[in-house]
Amino acid sequence: MIKMQLHQIAAIVNGRLVGKDVRIQGVSTDSRNCQPGQLFVALAGAHFDGAAFCQEAVKAGAVAVLVNRPVEVAAPQIICDDSQTALAVLASAWLQQCPAKVIAITGSNGKTTVKNMLYSVLKQKFKVHATVGNLNNEIGLPLTVLALKPDSDFVILEMGAGQPGDIAYLCDIAPPDVALVNNISAAHVGRFGNIDQIAKTKGDIYRALRPGGLAVVNKDDAYHGSWLIPEQVQQVGFGIQSNADYRLVTTSQQTVQVTTPDKQTICFQLPLAGQHNLMNACAVVAMAHSLGVSAEQIAYGLSHFKPAAGRLQRHVFKQGGVLIDDSYNANPASMSAALVVLQQLPKPQVLICGDMLELGDQAKEAHQAVGQQAKKYGIDVVYTVGDWAEAVCQGFGQENCHNYRQLDHLIKDVVKQVSRSGSVLVKASRGMRLEQVVDALLEEVAA
Repeated sequence: MIKMQLHQIAAIVNGRLVGKDVRIQGVSTDSRNCQPGQLFVALAGAHFDGAAFCQEAVKAGAVAVLVNRPVEVAAPQIICDDSQTALAVLASAWLQQCPAKVIAITGSNGKTTVKNMLYSVLKQKFKVHATVGNLNNEIGLPLTVLALKPDSDFVILEMGAGQPGDIAYLCDIAPPDVALVNNISAAHVGRFGNIDQIAKTKGDIYRALRPGGLAVVNKDDAYHGSWLIPEQVQQVGFGIQSNADYRLVTTSQQTVQVTTPDKQTICFQLPLAGQHNLMNACAVVAMAHSLGVSAEQIAYGLSHFKPAAGRLQRHVFKQGGVLIDDSYNANPASMSAALVVLQQLPKPQVLICGDMLELGDQAKEAHQAVGQQAKKYGIDVVYTVGDWAEAVCQGFGQENCHNYRQLDHLIKDVVKQVSRSGSVLVKASRGMRLEQVVDALLEEVAA
Protein backbone atom coordinates (compact mmCIF):
# COMPACT_ATOMS: atom_id res chain seq x y z
CA MET A 1 0.00 0.00 0.00
CA ILE A 2 1.01 3.61 -0.41
CA LYS A 3 3.55 4.92 2.10
CA MET A 4 4.46 8.55 1.62
CA GLN A 5 5.23 11.81 3.40
CA LEU A 6 2.50 14.44 3.44
CA HIS A 7 4.65 17.04 1.71
CA GLN A 8 5.08 14.63 -1.21
CA ILE A 9 1.34 14.04 -1.40
CA ALA A 10 0.63 17.78 -1.25
CA ALA A 11 2.97 18.36 -4.19
CA ILE A 12 1.37 15.55 -6.22
CA VAL A 13 -2.22 16.78 -5.73
CA ASN A 14 -1.30 20.48 -5.89
CA GLY A 15 -2.52 21.00 -2.35
CA ARG A 16 -1.40 22.97 0.70
CA LEU A 17 -0.08 21.16 3.77
CA VAL A 18 -1.16 22.58 7.12
CA GLY A 19 0.48 20.97 10.13
CA LYS A 20 3.21 18.41 10.71
CA ASP A 21 4.77 16.53 7.80
CA VAL A 22 4.00 12.94 8.83
CA ARG A 23 4.28 9.72 6.88
CA ILE A 24 1.01 8.02 5.98
CA GLN A 25 0.45 4.34 5.33
CA GLY A 26 -2.69 3.64 3.33
CA VAL A 27 -5.74 5.70 2.34
CA SER A 28 -9.40 5.55 3.33
CA THR A 29 -12.51 7.47 2.27
CA ASP A 30 -14.70 6.00 5.03
CA SER A 31 -14.27 7.56 8.46
CA ARG A 32 -15.86 4.49 10.06
CA ASN A 33 -13.19 2.13 8.72
CA CYS A 34 -10.01 4.18 9.01
CA GLN A 35 -6.99 2.22 10.19
CA PRO A 36 -4.06 3.56 12.24
CA GLY A 37 -1.60 5.46 10.06
CA GLN A 38 -3.95 6.11 7.16
CA LEU A 39 -4.74 9.31 5.28
CA PHE A 40 -8.46 10.10 5.32
CA VAL A 41 -9.64 11.58 2.02
CA ALA A 42 -12.81 13.57 2.69
CA LEU A 43 -14.94 13.28 -0.43
CA ALA A 44 -17.72 15.76 -1.11
CA GLY A 45 -20.88 15.41 -3.17
CA ALA A 46 -24.33 16.84 -3.69
CA HIS A 47 -25.71 15.13 -0.59
CA PHE A 48 -22.66 14.48 1.60
CA ASP A 49 -19.57 16.22 2.94
CA GLY A 50 -16.76 13.97 4.10
CA ALA A 51 -15.01 16.93 5.73
CA ALA A 52 -17.66 16.80 8.45
CA PHE A 53 -16.31 13.41 9.53
CA CYS A 54 -12.62 14.24 9.86
CA GLN A 55 -12.72 14.12 13.66
CA GLU A 56 -14.24 10.63 13.56
CA ALA A 57 -11.57 9.51 11.09
CA VAL A 58 -8.78 10.77 13.34
CA LYS A 59 -10.33 9.08 16.36
CA ALA A 60 -10.35 5.83 14.36
CA GLY A 61 -6.63 6.14 13.64
CA ALA A 62 -6.12 8.44 10.65
CA VAL A 63 -2.93 10.49 11.05
CA ALA A 64 -3.89 13.14 8.49
CA VAL A 65 -6.80 14.29 6.33
CA LEU A 66 -7.13 15.53 2.76
CA VAL A 67 -9.96 18.03 2.35
CA ASN A 68 -11.33 20.58 -0.09
CA ARG A 69 -11.78 23.18 2.66
CA PRO A 70 -10.02 23.90 5.97
CA VAL A 71 -11.37 21.93 8.93
CA GLU A 72 -10.86 21.97 12.67
CA VAL A 73 -9.17 18.68 13.44
CA ALA A 74 -6.33 17.54 15.67
CA ALA A 75 -4.25 16.26 12.77
CA PRO A 76 -2.33 17.61 9.77
CA GLN A 77 -4.42 18.41 6.72
CA ILE A 78 -3.83 18.82 3.01
CA ILE A 79 -6.21 21.35 1.49
CA CYS A 80 -6.91 21.03 -2.23
CA ASP A 81 -9.51 22.19 -4.74
CA ASP A 82 -11.22 18.83 -5.29
CA SER A 83 -10.64 15.82 -3.04
CA GLN A 84 -11.98 13.29 -5.56
CA THR A 85 -9.63 14.54 -8.26
CA ALA A 86 -6.81 14.48 -5.73
CA LEU A 87 -7.62 10.84 -4.92
CA ALA A 88 -7.35 9.92 -8.61
CA VAL A 89 -4.12 11.88 -9.13
CA LEU A 90 -2.53 10.33 -6.05
CA ALA A 91 -3.49 6.82 -7.20
CA SER A 92 -2.01 7.44 -10.63
CA ALA A 93 1.22 8.73 -9.09
CA TRP A 94 1.49 5.71 -6.78
CA LEU A 95 0.92 3.32 -9.66
CA GLN A 96 3.78 4.94 -11.57
CA GLN A 97 6.09 4.16 -8.64
CA CYS A 98 5.13 0.47 -8.65
CA PRO A 99 6.42 -2.05 -11.22
CA ALA A 100 3.14 -3.98 -11.39
CA LYS A 101 1.54 -4.41 -14.80
CA VAL A 102 -2.11 -3.37 -15.03
CA ILE A 103 -4.76 -5.85 -16.17
CA ALA A 104 -8.02 -3.98 -16.83
CA ILE A 105 -11.33 -5.83 -17.15
CA THR A 106 -14.65 -4.38 -18.24
CA GLY A 107 -17.83 -5.61 -19.93
CA SER A 108 -21.55 -5.81 -19.31
CA ASN A 109 -21.48 -9.15 -17.48
CA GLY A 110 -18.96 -11.28 -15.62
CA LYS A 111 -16.38 -8.63 -14.70
CA THR A 112 -16.12 -9.65 -11.06
CA THR A 113 -16.20 -13.37 -11.84
CA VAL A 114 -13.44 -13.05 -14.45
CA LYS A 115 -11.39 -10.90 -12.09
CA ASN A 116 -11.69 -13.48 -9.31
CA MET A 117 -10.93 -16.37 -11.66
CA LEU A 118 -7.87 -14.59 -13.03
CA TYR A 119 -6.62 -13.80 -9.54
CA SER A 120 -6.97 -17.48 -8.60
CA VAL A 121 -4.87 -18.43 -11.64
CA LEU A 122 -2.19 -15.73 -11.64
CA LYS A 123 -1.38 -16.17 -7.96
CA GLN A 124 -0.09 -19.64 -8.80
CA LYS A 125 2.96 -17.92 -10.35
CA PHE A 126 2.97 -14.21 -9.51
CA LYS A 127 2.39 -11.71 -6.72
CA VAL A 128 -1.02 -10.28 -7.56
CA HIS A 129 -3.23 -7.51 -6.22
CA ALA A 130 -6.87 -7.20 -7.32
CA THR A 131 -10.02 -5.15 -6.87
CA VAL A 132 -11.79 -6.13 -3.65
CA GLY A 133 -15.46 -6.93 -4.21
CA ASN A 134 -16.69 -4.68 -7.01
CA LEU A 135 -14.88 -1.43 -6.14
CA ASN A 136 -14.75 -0.61 -9.82
CA ASN A 137 -15.77 3.04 -10.11
CA GLU A 138 -14.09 6.45 -9.85
CA ILE A 139 -13.71 5.99 -6.07
CA GLY A 140 -13.14 2.25 -5.76
CA LEU A 141 -10.49 1.96 -8.46
CA PRO A 142 -8.15 4.60 -6.96
CA LEU A 143 -8.54 2.96 -3.55
CA THR A 144 -7.59 -0.40 -5.08
CA VAL A 145 -4.49 1.13 -6.66
CA LEU A 146 -3.48 2.87 -3.44
CA ALA A 147 -3.62 -0.49 -1.63
CA LEU A 148 -1.14 -1.96 -4.14
CA LYS A 149 2.07 -3.34 -2.64
CA PRO A 150 5.28 -2.19 -4.35
CA ASP A 151 6.48 -5.76 -4.91
CA SER A 152 3.35 -6.91 -6.81
CA ASP A 153 3.82 -8.27 -10.33
CA PHE A 154 0.26 -7.56 -11.48
CA VAL A 155 -2.75 -5.53 -10.39
CA ILE A 156 -6.12 -6.70 -11.71
CA LEU A 157 -8.55 -3.79 -11.97
CA GLU A 158 -12.25 -4.23 -12.58
CA MET A 159 -13.61 -1.19 -14.42
CA GLY A 160 -17.32 -0.37 -14.34
CA ALA A 161 -19.19 2.22 -16.38
CA GLY A 162 -22.40 4.00 -15.47
CA GLN A 163 -22.24 6.61 -18.23
CA PRO A 164 -20.25 7.48 -21.36
CA GLY A 165 -16.64 8.41 -20.62
CA ASP A 166 -16.31 6.39 -17.42
CA ILE A 167 -13.88 3.80 -18.80
CA ALA A 168 -11.67 6.45 -20.39
CA TYR A 169 -11.55 8.26 -17.03
CA LEU A 170 -10.51 5.11 -15.17
CA CYS A 171 -7.89 4.29 -17.80
CA ASP A 172 -6.40 7.76 -17.34
CA ILE A 173 -5.78 6.78 -13.73
CA ALA A 174 -4.47 3.30 -14.55
CA PRO A 175 -3.45 2.82 -18.20
CA PRO A 176 -3.68 -0.92 -18.89
CA ASP A 177 -1.00 -3.31 -20.08
CA VAL A 178 -3.65 -5.98 -20.64
CA ALA A 179 -7.28 -5.15 -21.47
CA LEU A 180 -10.47 -7.19 -21.81
CA VAL A 181 -14.03 -6.30 -22.79
CA ASN A 182 -15.70 -9.48 -21.62
CA ASN A 183 -18.99 -8.93 -23.48
CA ILE A 184 -21.58 -6.30 -24.39
CA SER A 185 -25.27 -6.35 -23.46
CA ALA A 186 -28.02 -3.95 -22.41
CA ALA A 187 -26.84 -3.53 -18.80
CA HIS A 188 -27.51 0.07 -17.61
CA VAL A 189 -28.80 0.94 -21.09
CA GLY A 190 -31.08 3.54 -19.53
CA ARG A 191 -28.00 5.61 -18.66
CA PHE A 192 -26.37 5.24 -22.08
CA GLY A 193 -29.29 5.61 -24.44
CA ASN A 194 -28.50 2.57 -26.58
CA ILE A 195 -26.31 -0.51 -26.64
CA ASP A 196 -24.00 0.97 -29.29
CA GLN A 197 -23.00 3.67 -26.81
CA ILE A 198 -22.31 1.00 -24.20
CA ALA A 199 -19.99 -0.78 -26.63
CA LYS A 200 -18.20 2.44 -27.50
CA THR A 201 -17.69 3.33 -23.85
CA LYS A 202 -16.40 -0.12 -22.93
CA GLY A 203 -14.16 -0.18 -26.00
CA ASP A 204 -12.21 2.82 -24.69
CA ILE A 205 -10.28 0.30 -22.59
CA TYR A 206 -8.49 -0.94 -25.72
CA ARG A 207 -7.66 2.56 -26.95
CA ALA A 208 -5.92 3.20 -23.62
CA LEU A 209 -3.55 0.22 -23.86
CA ARG A 210 0.12 0.98 -23.40
CA PRO A 211 2.42 0.31 -26.38
CA GLY A 212 3.34 -3.37 -26.38
CA GLY A 213 0.22 -4.23 -24.42
CA LEU A 214 -2.24 -7.07 -24.92
CA ALA A 215 -5.85 -6.77 -26.12
CA VAL A 216 -7.96 -9.83 -25.24
CA VAL A 217 -11.07 -9.89 -27.45
CA ASN A 218 -14.26 -11.95 -27.24
CA LYS A 219 -14.63 -13.26 -30.80
CA ASP A 220 -18.19 -14.39 -30.07
CA ASP A 221 -19.39 -10.90 -29.19
CA ALA A 222 -21.26 -9.01 -31.89
CA TYR A 223 -19.19 -5.87 -31.26
CA HIS A 224 -15.75 -7.46 -31.38
CA GLY A 225 -14.95 -5.99 -34.79
CA SER A 226 -16.02 -2.46 -33.90
CA TRP A 227 -13.33 -1.58 -31.38
CA LEU A 228 -10.31 0.46 -32.38
CA ILE A 229 -7.28 -1.45 -31.11
CA PRO A 230 -3.91 0.33 -31.46
CA GLU A 231 -1.52 -1.22 -33.96
CA GLN A 232 1.33 -1.30 -31.45
CA VAL A 233 -0.42 -3.84 -29.19
CA GLN A 234 -0.79 -7.61 -29.46
CA GLN A 235 -4.29 -9.00 -29.93
CA VAL A 236 -5.61 -12.45 -29.00
CA GLY A 237 -9.17 -13.70 -29.37
CA PHE A 238 -11.17 -16.20 -27.34
CA GLY A 239 -14.52 -17.91 -27.77
CA ILE A 240 -16.29 -20.78 -29.47
CA GLN A 241 -15.73 -19.43 -32.99
CA SER A 242 -13.17 -21.26 -35.12
CA ASN A 243 -11.13 -18.08 -35.61
CA ALA A 244 -10.51 -17.69 -31.87
CA ASP A 245 -6.90 -18.09 -30.72
CA TYR A 246 -8.15 -19.60 -27.47
CA ARG A 247 -11.11 -21.78 -28.33
CA LEU A 248 -13.65 -23.27 -25.95
CA VAL A 249 -14.23 -26.75 -27.36
CA THR A 250 -16.43 -28.29 -24.65
CA THR A 251 -19.56 -27.03 -22.93
CA SER A 252 -19.54 -29.11 -19.74
CA GLN A 253 -18.46 -27.88 -16.31
CA GLN A 254 -17.14 -31.37 -15.61
CA THR A 255 -14.53 -31.42 -18.39
CA VAL A 256 -13.83 -27.94 -19.73
CA GLN A 257 -11.33 -27.85 -22.59
CA VAL A 258 -9.71 -24.79 -24.15
CA THR A 259 -7.25 -25.06 -27.03
CA THR A 260 -4.34 -22.60 -27.30
CA PRO A 261 -2.40 -21.11 -30.23
CA ASP A 262 0.54 -23.44 -29.49
CA LYS A 263 -1.71 -26.51 -29.91
CA GLN A 264 -2.11 -27.28 -26.21
CA THR A 265 -5.44 -28.31 -24.73
CA ILE A 266 -5.98 -26.98 -21.22
CA CYS A 267 -8.45 -29.15 -19.28
CA PHE A 268 -10.09 -28.31 -15.96
CA GLN A 269 -13.25 -28.56 -13.90
CA LEU A 270 -15.12 -25.35 -13.12
CA PRO A 271 -16.95 -25.05 -9.76
CA LEU A 272 -19.54 -22.65 -11.17
CA ALA A 273 -22.63 -23.33 -13.28
CA GLY A 274 -23.60 -21.74 -16.57
CA GLN A 275 -22.40 -21.68 -20.17
CA HIS A 276 -21.55 -18.00 -19.73
CA ASN A 277 -19.09 -18.93 -16.99
CA LEU A 278 -17.33 -21.31 -19.37
CA MET A 279 -16.78 -18.26 -21.58
CA ASN A 280 -15.54 -16.32 -18.56
CA ALA A 281 -13.04 -19.11 -17.91
CA CYS A 282 -11.99 -19.11 -21.57
CA ALA A 283 -11.19 -15.39 -21.28
CA VAL A 284 -9.06 -16.14 -18.23
CA VAL A 285 -7.18 -18.89 -20.07
CA ALA A 286 -6.42 -16.44 -22.90
CA MET A 287 -5.05 -13.81 -20.52
CA ALA A 288 -3.11 -16.13 -18.24
CA HIS A 289 -1.55 -18.25 -20.99
CA SER A 290 -0.52 -15.10 -22.88
CA LEU A 291 1.20 -13.91 -19.69
CA GLY A 292 3.25 -17.08 -19.37
CA VAL A 293 1.24 -19.11 -16.88
CA SER A 294 1.55 -22.85 -17.50
CA ALA A 295 -1.35 -25.08 -18.49
CA GLU A 296 -1.07 -26.91 -15.17
CA GLN A 297 -1.18 -23.69 -13.16
CA ILE A 298 -4.18 -22.43 -15.15
CA ALA A 299 -6.08 -25.68 -14.64
CA TYR A 300 -5.34 -25.69 -10.91
CA GLY A 301 -6.35 -22.06 -10.43
CA LEU A 302 -9.66 -22.45 -12.26
CA SER A 303 -10.52 -25.76 -10.60
CA HIS A 304 -9.93 -24.22 -7.16
CA PHE A 305 -11.64 -20.90 -7.87
CA LYS A 306 -14.18 -19.94 -5.19
CA PRO A 307 -17.32 -18.19 -6.52
CA ALA A 308 -18.33 -14.93 -4.85
CA ALA A 309 -21.52 -14.75 -2.79
CA GLY A 310 -24.66 -14.00 -4.76
CA ARG A 311 -23.24 -15.06 -8.13
CA LEU A 312 -24.78 -18.42 -9.04
CA GLN A 313 -23.86 -19.61 -5.56
CA ARG A 314 -25.23 -23.09 -4.96
CA HIS A 315 -26.91 -24.18 -1.71
CA VAL A 316 -28.51 -27.57 -1.02
CA PHE A 317 -31.77 -27.96 0.89
CA LYS A 318 -31.84 -30.74 3.46
CA GLN A 319 -34.61 -32.39 1.41
CA GLY A 320 -32.23 -32.59 -1.57
CA GLY A 321 -33.35 -29.58 -3.58
CA VAL A 322 -31.07 -26.80 -4.82
CA LEU A 323 -31.09 -23.05 -4.20
CA ILE A 324 -29.12 -20.95 -6.71
CA ASP A 325 -28.32 -17.54 -5.25
CA ASP A 326 -27.69 -15.15 -8.14
CA SER A 327 -29.09 -12.18 -6.25
CA TYR A 328 -26.09 -9.89 -6.53
CA ASN A 329 -27.14 -8.22 -9.78
CA ALA A 330 -29.12 -8.67 -12.98
CA ASN A 331 -29.58 -7.40 -16.51
CA PRO A 332 -31.33 -9.02 -19.49
CA ALA A 333 -28.29 -11.04 -20.60
CA SER A 334 -27.36 -12.34 -17.15
CA MET A 335 -31.00 -13.12 -16.35
CA SER A 336 -31.27 -15.15 -19.54
CA ALA A 337 -28.06 -17.03 -18.71
CA ALA A 338 -29.29 -17.81 -15.20
CA LEU A 339 -32.57 -19.18 -16.57
CA VAL A 340 -30.57 -21.58 -18.74
CA VAL A 341 -28.95 -22.86 -15.54
CA LEU A 342 -32.32 -23.26 -13.80
CA GLN A 343 -33.77 -25.12 -16.79
CA GLN A 344 -31.09 -27.80 -16.43
CA LEU A 345 -31.79 -28.48 -12.74
CA PRO A 346 -34.29 -30.99 -11.27
CA LYS A 347 -37.98 -30.14 -11.18
CA PRO A 348 -40.06 -28.53 -9.86
CA GLN A 349 -38.26 -25.35 -10.94
CA VAL A 350 -39.03 -22.03 -9.24
CA LEU A 351 -37.89 -18.58 -10.37
CA ILE A 352 -37.86 -15.81 -7.77
CA CYS A 353 -36.92 -12.58 -9.50
CA GLY A 354 -36.99 -8.83 -8.99
CA ASP A 355 -36.60 -5.80 -11.20
CA MET A 356 -33.65 -5.35 -13.52
CA LEU A 357 -32.85 -1.68 -12.97
CA GLU A 358 -31.61 1.12 -15.24
CA LEU A 359 -33.10 -0.24 -18.47
CA GLY A 360 -34.89 2.97 -19.45
CA ASP A 361 -37.46 2.64 -22.22
CA GLN A 362 -36.57 -1.04 -22.67
CA ALA A 363 -37.63 -2.03 -19.15
CA LYS A 364 -41.16 -3.31 -19.85
CA GLU A 365 -40.15 -5.34 -22.89
CA ALA A 366 -37.11 -6.78 -21.08
CA HIS A 367 -39.17 -7.94 -18.11
CA GLN A 368 -41.84 -9.45 -20.35
CA ALA A 369 -39.02 -11.35 -22.08
CA VAL A 370 -37.96 -12.84 -18.72
CA GLY A 371 -41.45 -14.26 -18.25
CA GLN A 372 -41.56 -15.51 -21.84
CA GLN A 373 -38.21 -17.28 -21.50
CA ALA A 374 -39.25 -18.86 -18.20
CA LYS A 375 -42.45 -20.14 -19.86
CA LYS A 376 -40.54 -21.45 -22.87
CA TYR A 377 -38.12 -23.32 -20.61
CA GLY A 378 -40.95 -24.96 -18.67
CA ILE A 379 -40.25 -23.23 -15.36
CA ASP A 380 -43.04 -24.34 -13.02
CA VAL A 381 -43.62 -21.32 -10.78
CA VAL A 382 -42.54 -17.67 -10.85
CA TYR A 383 -42.51 -15.23 -7.93
CA THR A 384 -41.61 -11.68 -8.90
CA VAL A 385 -41.40 -8.37 -7.06
CA GLY A 386 -40.98 -4.72 -8.02
CA ASP A 387 -42.31 -2.09 -10.37
CA TRP A 388 -42.01 -4.46 -13.32
CA ALA A 389 -43.33 -7.61 -11.62
CA GLU A 390 -46.58 -7.45 -13.57
CA ALA A 391 -44.65 -7.31 -16.86
CA VAL A 392 -42.88 -10.57 -15.97
CA CYS A 393 -46.26 -12.21 -15.38
CA GLN A 394 -47.56 -10.80 -18.66
CA GLY A 395 -44.77 -12.68 -20.38
CA PHE A 396 -45.16 -15.88 -18.36
CA GLY A 397 -48.94 -15.97 -18.10
CA GLN A 398 -50.96 -15.38 -14.95
CA GLU A 399 -51.20 -19.04 -13.96
CA ASN A 400 -48.44 -19.93 -11.47
CA CYS A 401 -46.97 -16.42 -11.67
CA HIS A 402 -47.23 -14.39 -8.46
CA ASN A 403 -46.30 -10.70 -8.51
CA TYR A 404 -45.72 -8.51 -5.48
CA ARG A 405 -45.12 -4.85 -4.78
CA GLN A 406 -43.52 -5.46 -1.39
CA LEU A 407 -40.57 -7.75 -0.74
CA ASP A 408 -41.67 -8.82 2.73
CA HIS A 409 -44.95 -10.15 1.32
CA LEU A 410 -43.07 -12.21 -1.27
CA ILE A 411 -40.71 -13.59 1.38
CA LYS A 412 -43.61 -14.65 3.58
CA ASP A 413 -45.20 -16.62 0.74
CA VAL A 414 -42.11 -18.27 -0.75
CA VAL A 415 -40.92 -19.50 2.64
CA LYS A 416 -44.26 -21.27 3.04
CA GLN A 417 -44.73 -22.45 -0.54
CA VAL A 418 -41.32 -23.21 -2.07
CA SER A 419 -40.61 -26.85 -2.83
CA ARG A 420 -37.82 -28.27 -0.69
CA SER A 421 -37.05 -31.00 -3.20
CA GLY A 422 -36.86 -28.95 -6.39
CA SER A 423 -34.71 -26.13 -7.74
CA VAL A 424 -34.97 -22.42 -6.92
CA LEU A 425 -33.24 -19.50 -8.64
CA VAL A 426 -33.14 -16.08 -6.95
CA LYS A 427 -32.06 -13.16 -9.13
CA ALA A 428 -32.54 -9.37 -9.42
CA SER A 429 -30.62 -6.13 -9.60
CA ARG A 430 -28.65 -5.30 -6.47
CA GLY A 431 -31.03 -2.54 -5.46
CA MET A 432 -33.90 -5.01 -5.07
CA ARG A 433 -32.15 -6.68 -2.09
CA LEU A 434 -33.25 -10.21 -2.94
CA GLU A 435 -30.44 -11.57 -0.77
CA GLN A 436 -33.11 -11.24 1.94
CA VAL A 437 -35.08 -13.95 0.13
CA VAL A 438 -32.01 -16.18 0.09
CA ASP A 439 -31.40 -15.61 3.79
CA ALA A 440 -35.02 -16.42 4.62
CA LEU A 441 -35.04 -19.61 2.56
CA LEU A 442 -31.76 -20.82 4.00
CA GLU A 443 -32.89 -20.06 7.54
CA GLU A 444 -36.23 -21.78 7.12
CA VAL A 445 -35.68 -24.75 4.84
CA ALA A 446 -31.99 -25.31 4.07
CA ALA A 447 -29.52 -27.59 5.73
